[in-house]
Amino acid sequence: MLPGRTWRPRSAPCPRLCGTVLASADGRQGGRHPIKKKLRNILVFAVIVAALYLLLPRLVDTEETFAYASHASYVLLAVAIALEVLALLAYANLFRYVLRVLDIRMRLGEVLGVTLSSFAVSHVLSAGGVGGWVVTYNALMKRGVPHGLIFVAIAAQQFFNYIVLWFFFALAIVYLVLVRGGQSIAGYMVGIVLIVLILWLTTYAVYLYRRPTRLRIRVAQLAHLVNRVMRREVVQERHIDGWLDNLFVGMRRMTRHRGAFRTTLLFACGLWFFDILCLWCTFLAFGERIGLAPLLVGYIVAYSIGTLAPTPGGLGAIEGLMIALFVSFGVASGVAVAVVLVYRIINFWLPIPPGLIAYIIVRPGRRPITEGEVESAAGEVGGPFSGRRR
Repeated sequence: MLPGRTWRPRSAPCPRLCGTVLASADGRQGGRHPIKKKLRNILVFAVIVAALYLLLPRLVDTEETFAYASHASYVLLAVAIALEVLALLAYANLFRYVLRVLDIRMRLGEVLGVTLSSFAVSHVLSAGGVGGWVVTYNALMKRGVPHGLIFVAIAAQQFFNYIVLWFFFALAIVYLVLVRGGQSIAGYMVGIVLIVLILWLTTYAVYLYRRPTRLRIRVAQLAHLVNRVMRREVVQERHIDGWLDNLFVGMRRMTRHRGAFRTTLLFACGLWFFDILCLWCTFLAFGERIGLAPLLVGYIVAYSIGTLAPTPGGLGAIEGLMIALFVSFGVASGVAVAVVLVYRIINFWLPIPPGLIAYIIVRPGRRPITEGEVESAAGEVGGPFSGRRR
């Protein structure tokens, strides 16, 4: 917002969801049968849930799986739930700190309510987190935050959240190649090539970040390739420039704020750290003492790949990858199935009821993100937020 200029909500030129880079079912042009699409999505969701919690235990020793579940330590499961609460608090504090850097003051309870309601919607209704972003956008708009700052905050939050995950994903891949597949010269050679590739990608990413024009070209090329391979508009190419502008503005504000990078990375690490501890505590509750390396690799690889799945919260993909990896590391199939399904009840399902309650309290409304808002957002962040503060 320019100094001396009064912010007013702009009128919506088109009543459709089009303000996110990831395309969603609600935001596609020409949606002729929205009810049929919703029914289809509900049916797919129900089939995935039935396959996970009804059919999957039958593929292994059902009696063994239920025996492990019946003898689980409820005290340790309660500790696992408490650790998941700490993970959610870390995530809420991450977003709250990003808002603070943008000179937006909100209480932790308010941010936590927005975070929980966003989680509930993204876990039930949308793939790729698009629905959760829209809830966050509407909730903050209702509190008088200019939409330009909202887009910058969401872009910065997602950047720090996933940069930590993908960093550890790279280390996990190196571990899998060098340790699990390093029993031969070919395995070591593949490991060396992979390490060089990761270092080159990191260096090239820094190079592109310092050259925004070239970065836009490469990201647009990558988005075009993804859409061509998937044969549908997975990434909305027309919004790439807007999201990159928001990210650059957020990064500039971070660099000007002393200790901002360190604090945001700390909160982002806290999210993944407490969630991993929740999984580890679930293993202990079932009497399984898994090693640190298999635990980290199974978790990180499953989430890094599973979050790309076109299902709400990576449902189905994360569970399948975790079970397969833990079994490959020597965990009994019955234990792996029981642990992963109970962990996902804590991680995925338990936050939904309080999230729906928070949604009712927050009441974000249903104002759609309109055409051009993402592209114009970064240009409106010209200085500290002078509107309503908390």
